[in-house]
Amino acid sequence: MRKLFTLLFFSLFFNIALSQTNTFTVQYFDVKEGSAGELAALYDSFFEGVEFKSGGLYLERMDRGDVEGTHRIVYFGELGNSGMVEGSKTRADWQKFREDRRELIEKSGNSYSGRIISSNGVDPFSKGYFQLYEGIVYEPEKFIPAHTKGMEEVWDYEGNAMLFGTYDVGAPGGATHWAAFGADSLQSLMLWKVYIEENNADGQSEYLKSRGKTEDLTNYSLRILKQYGGF
Repeated sequence: MRKLFTLLFFSLFFNIALSQTNTFTVQYFDVKEGSAGELAALYDSFFEGVEFKSGGLYLERMDRGDVEGTHRIVYFGELGNSGMVEGSKTRADWQKFREDRRELIEKSGNSYSGRIISSNGVDPFSKGYFQLYEGIVYEPEKFIPAHTKGMEEVWDYEGNAMLFGTYDVGAPGGATHWAAFGADSLQSLMLWKVYIEENNADGQSEYLKSRGKTEDLTNYSLRILKQYGGF
């Protein structure tokens, strides 16, 4: 209970660019072979121009690493104020969309929900190639300020995007937290890593020493294909 209280405390006071509680739900799935273009077109026809109360959604294509499925959809927005504006779509619209989508999906995968604790303020869609890390944080009272300092002082590079958050409902592989780093491409992401090694090695070392007990579980990359609404 003490660690939970500490996590909530630091979540409130170590936000970089988020002034309210932002949540997300991610759903993984496999698209039938040759149907990725049709899926993107379906999402465009349904979500393009729709107004959201806050946030929106991303359609993403899984790339390298320990990936679940071929694609995933991420819904995000302010806690208690997310989703479409009332009246945007009818029940019949939703039913038709789900039926059409089902025809393009080979298999549905796992779904998880959590919070976006911090961001450096860069629009993720502007940096469409991301590497995500998932792990178990045993000492959030140490990890969260260390990670926040890393975002501010160690990892900043060419306007790239950085986000950090929790898993609160569902835990992929047992993960409690995730961190995302976005660049223009895989090459740009690798250049970012080289830059940190050559210019901020001391800061990276301090981060690893000060973040407390953690267990790194997995990492993978993805591309944000479509954005509806906004971050």
